Amino acid sequence: MPDHASINNRKIISAAAECAVKYLRTDDNKTAGEVTKSIIKEIDDKLSKEEEQNRTLRKLQLEELEILKAFDKVCRKHNLRYYIVGGCLIGAVRHGGFVPWDDDIDVSMPRKDFEKLLRIAPTEFKDEFFLQNQKTEKNCYFYYAKLRKNGTYFGEDKFEHIDMHKGIFIDIFPLDYVPNAPLLQCFFFKAFSLLTGFICSKEKTTEFLYKNMSLPFIVTFRLLQCILPKFLLLLLRNFMGKLANLLSGKKYVASLSGFHGYPKEVAPAAWWGDGTDIEFEGVTVRAPAEYQTLLTHMFGDYMQLPPEEERINHMVDSEKIIFSGCTEKDYKAKIIRKRSHRYYGCDYDVYPVK
Repeated sequence: MPDHASINNRKIISAAAECAVKYLRTDDNKTAGEVTKSIIKEIDDKLSKEEEQNRTLRKLQLEELEILKAFDKVCRKHNLRYYIVGGCLIGAVRHGGFVPWDDDIDVSMPRKDFEKLLRIAPTEFKDEFFLQNQKTEKNCYFYYAKLRKNGTYFGEDKFEHIDMHKGIFIDIFPLDYVPNAPLLQCFFFKAFSLLTGFICSKEKTTEFLYKNMSLPFIVTFRLLQCILPKFLLLLLRNFMGKLANLLSGKKYVASLSGFHGYPKEVAPAAWWGDGTDIEFEGVTVRAPAEYQTLLTHMFGDYMQLPPEEERINHMVDSEKIIFSGCTEKDYKAKIIRKRSHRYYGCDYDVYPVK
């Protein structure tokens, strides 16, 4: 567990050093006392802002925990298998709850259980929550699902130009069977990633494209992106998931839409199994049967804290997080993005909605 006192001391020292360097580089003819007062004020402002962000982060975590509890209740009622994954699972093992700087909850479900969840969601979640996926939200383009809390708002930049539900959420990733052969596994991930790239380009999301790509690839990508309609790309991507399952030996499963890609997202189905109970923030939730083996496969020494510069999250501005009182009007597009893609060295043209 991290020593929070020492972390806070390092933050104060770091802020003081940053301010001192700033004032030493200025040409102002200030006295030592005036410089000291300026540094102290700036440090106070920095620490106050950070404390506010930490309070908002913790409040967000607790909102997400309530969504997870509702999700867990429905899954247990209908005997649906699910597992907390990624940073959420690391947090459960290493911290007994959220990783201190993490701001989201990810779960995975075997495809069969995922599809059943989609069918029962309208009657089980009713007014308090909304299960967002390609069937329930016409502008939803991602392969996985989000369970969002109605009346709340989480302003992710990549969705600000799209009319869709933007409530606080947990992510739900389907686990598909994939072929046993590593070469075929790699093929499906590459194809899936390419189709997702086309779709994200169509949707003008904030993911960068073309990093380290050759000019012929970029030209071909742009041409196909202009020709292929969105509905066809979505159909092709869904077909790839079904084809992977059809060609599988039912030995390996993968989260094709997972953030870690091949080969980290591929694991023996036995590692997942029916799952096991684990404590998370004082609540009993489900984890993969062999979660320690799975975590080592994906993250290596997951018990080791990463360097401070790598302790990042998806946190948005606190002004873009609303914990109650939102309506469908608040989920309408806030901006308009020009051009069909974003690439290194050139960003979107952004205009406010009038």
